[in-house]
Amino acid sequence: MEDEQNGFSLIEIIIVIAIIGVLVSVTIVAFKPQEIFINGRNSNRVSDIRAINTAIGQWLSRDGVMEEDPYFVLGLTAPGVTALTPSDGSITGEGVAATSVTQLLFPAYLEEIPRDPDGTTEYRIGINNLADPTHILVCTDTIEHTSSYSESGYPNGIFCQSS
Repeated sequence: MEDEQNGFSLIEIIIVIAIIGVLVSVTIVAFKPQEIFINGRNSNRVSDIRAINTAIGQWLSRDGVMEEDPYFVLGLTAPGVTALTPSDGSITGEGVAATSVTQLLFPAYLEEIPRDPDGTTEYRIGINNLADPTHILVCTDTIEHTSSYSESGYPNGIFCQSS
Protein backbone atom coordinates (compact mmCIF):
# COMPACT_ATOMS: atom_id res chain seq x y z
CA MET A 1 0.00 0.00 0.00
CA GLU A 2 1.01 3.51 -0.70
CA ASP A 3 1.40 6.07 2.01
CA GLU A 4 -1.23 8.72 1.43
CA GLN A 5 -0.49 12.15 2.76
CA ASN A 6 -3.49 14.19 3.70
CA GLY A 7 -3.32 17.95 4.11
CA PHE A 8 -1.59 20.82 2.41
CA SER A 9 2.06 21.25 1.67
CA LEU A 10 3.97 24.21 3.04
CA ILE A 11 4.16 25.77 -0.45
CA GLU A 12 0.37 25.59 -0.88
CA ILE A 13 -0.20 27.29 2.48
CA ILE A 14 2.28 30.07 1.65
CA ILE A 15 0.58 30.69 -1.71
CA VAL A 16 -2.86 30.93 -0.07
CA ILE A 17 -1.55 33.35 2.59
CA ALA A 18 0.08 35.49 -0.13
CA ILE A 19 -3.19 35.64 -2.12
CA ILE A 20 -5.14 36.62 1.00
CA GLY A 21 -2.54 39.32 1.76
CA VAL A 22 -2.85 40.79 -1.73
CA LEU A 23 -6.66 40.80 -1.49
CA VAL A 24 -6.59 42.53 1.91
CA SER A 25 -4.13 45.15 0.64
CA VAL A 26 -6.26 45.91 -2.41
CA THR A 27 -9.39 46.16 -0.26
CA ILE A 28 -7.77 48.56 2.21
CA VAL A 29 -6.49 50.80 -0.58
CA ALA A 30 -9.85 50.73 -2.36
CA PHE A 31 -11.83 51.76 0.73
CA LYS A 32 -9.42 54.52 1.87
CA PRO A 33 -10.06 54.15 5.60
CA GLN A 34 -8.46 57.50 6.46
CA GLU A 35 -10.84 59.31 4.10
CA ILE A 36 -13.79 57.43 5.59
CA PHE A 37 -12.86 58.69 9.09
CA ILE A 38 -12.35 62.24 7.80
CA ASN A 39 -15.70 62.19 6.00
CA GLY A 40 -17.34 61.00 9.22
CA ARG A 41 -15.88 63.93 11.18
CA ASN A 42 -16.93 66.37 8.45
CA SER A 43 -20.42 64.92 8.41
CA ASN A 44 -20.62 65.46 12.19
CA ARG A 45 -19.51 69.07 11.75
CA VAL A 46 -22.15 69.81 9.14
CA SER A 47 -24.81 68.08 11.25
CA ASP A 48 -23.78 69.98 14.40
CA ILE A 49 -23.93 73.33 12.60
CA ARG A 50 -27.38 72.53 11.26
CA ALA A 51 -28.53 71.55 14.78
CA ILE A 52 -27.21 74.81 16.27
CA ASN A 53 -28.79 76.79 13.44
CA THR A 54 -32.13 75.03 13.95
CA ALA A 55 -31.95 75.77 17.70
CA ILE A 56 -31.26 79.44 16.98
CA GLY A 57 -34.23 79.56 14.62
CA GLN A 58 -36.46 77.98 17.26
CA TRP A 59 -35.19 80.38 19.93
CA LEU A 60 -35.76 83.37 17.65
CA SER A 61 -39.31 82.32 16.84
CA ARG A 62 -40.29 81.46 20.44
CA ASP A 63 -38.27 83.59 22.85
CA GLY A 64 -36.34 85.93 20.57
CA VAL A 65 -39.51 87.59 19.27
CA MET A 66 -40.08 88.97 22.76
CA GLU A 67 -36.66 90.64 22.85
CA GLU A 68 -36.09 94.16 21.54
CA ASP A 69 -32.64 93.15 20.28
CA PRO A 70 -32.37 89.33 20.07
CA TYR A 71 -28.87 89.57 18.55
CA PHE A 72 -27.66 91.43 21.64
CA VAL A 73 -29.36 88.91 23.96
CA LEU A 74 -27.49 86.12 22.18
CA GLY A 75 -24.26 88.07 22.71
CA LEU A 76 -23.70 88.66 19.01
CA THR A 77 -23.43 92.47 19.07
CA ALA A 78 -21.46 92.92 22.26
CA PRO A 79 -18.43 95.22 22.10
CA GLY A 80 -15.52 93.48 20.43
CA VAL A 81 -17.61 90.86 18.68
CA THR A 82 -17.19 91.15 14.94
CA ALA A 83 -19.39 89.86 12.19
CA LEU A 84 -18.28 86.55 10.75
CA THR A 85 -16.51 87.10 7.46
CA PRO A 86 -15.52 83.66 6.17
CA SER A 87 -14.09 85.09 2.97
CA ASP A 88 -10.99 86.21 4.88
CA GLY A 89 -9.83 82.60 5.20
CA SER A 90 -10.50 82.00 8.87
CA ILE A 91 -13.28 82.50 11.39
CA THR A 92 -11.11 81.94 14.44
CA GLY A 93 -11.70 84.74 16.90
CA GLU A 94 -14.70 86.08 15.02
CA GLY A 95 -18.24 85.92 16.27
CA VAL A 96 -18.59 84.07 19.56
CA ALA A 97 -18.00 80.50 20.61
CA ALA A 98 -21.24 78.57 20.28
CA THR A 99 -20.91 77.34 23.87
CA SER A 100 -21.26 80.94 25.12
CA VAL A 101 -24.78 81.25 23.69
CA THR A 102 -26.50 79.80 26.75
CA GLN A 103 -30.01 80.76 25.62
CA LEU A 104 -29.93 77.68 23.37
CA LEU A 105 -29.38 75.34 26.33
CA PHE A 106 -32.89 74.28 26.96
CA PRO A 107 -34.38 70.87 26.15
CA ALA A 108 -36.65 72.47 23.56
CA TYR A 109 -33.60 73.78 21.71
CA LEU A 110 -30.39 71.88 22.57
CA GLU A 111 -29.49 69.82 25.60
CA GLU A 112 -25.85 70.75 25.07
CA ILE A 113 -23.97 72.84 22.55
CA PRO A 114 -22.00 70.46 20.31
CA ARG A 115 -18.25 70.83 19.94
CA ASP A 116 -16.16 70.00 16.92
CA PRO A 117 -15.23 66.29 16.66
CA ASP A 118 -11.56 67.21 17.22
CA GLY A 119 -12.58 67.95 20.82
CA THR A 120 -10.89 71.35 21.07
CA THR A 121 -12.45 73.60 18.44
CA GLU A 122 -15.78 75.29 19.03
CA TYR A 123 -18.27 76.29 16.40
CA ARG A 124 -18.61 80.04 15.91
CA ILE A 125 -21.79 82.10 15.83
CA GLY A 126 -21.86 85.61 14.41
CA ILE A 127 -23.96 88.05 12.48
CA ASN A 128 -23.75 89.18 8.88
CA ASN A 129 -23.46 92.90 9.68
CA LEU A 130 -22.71 94.62 12.99
CA ALA A 131 -24.44 97.87 12.06
CA ASP A 132 -27.63 96.27 10.79
CA PRO A 133 -27.74 92.52 11.51
CA THR A 134 -30.26 90.51 9.54
CA HIS A 135 -28.81 86.98 9.60
CA ILE A 136 -27.08 84.82 12.15
CA LEU A 137 -24.27 82.62 10.82
CA VAL A 138 -23.09 79.39 12.41
CA CYS A 139 -19.66 78.37 11.11
CA THR A 140 -16.69 76.07 11.37
CA ASP A 141 -13.35 76.44 9.66
CA THR A 142 -12.15 72.91 10.36
CA ILE A 143 -13.63 71.02 7.39
CA GLU A 144 -10.96 68.56 6.26
CA HIS A 145 -10.67 68.25 2.49
CA THR A 146 -11.40 64.92 0.82
CA SER A 147 -13.00 63.94 -2.47
CA SER A 148 -16.40 64.35 -0.77
CA TYR A 149 -15.50 67.67 0.91
CA SER A 150 -13.37 69.34 -1.74
CA GLU A 151 -11.46 72.62 -1.47
CA SER A 152 -13.73 74.15 -4.13
CA GLY A 153 -16.86 73.33 -2.13
CA TYR A 154 -15.39 74.28 1.25
CA PRO A 155 -12.69 76.91 0.63
CA ASN A 156 -10.30 77.32 3.55
CA GLY A 157 -12.17 74.50 5.33
CA ILE A 158 -15.11 76.80 6.05
CA PHE A 159 -18.71 75.74 6.28
CA CYS A 160 -21.38 78.22 7.39
CA GLN A 161 -25.12 78.10 7.57
CA SER A 162 -27.31 81.16 7.90
CA SER A 163 -30.61 81.54 9.70
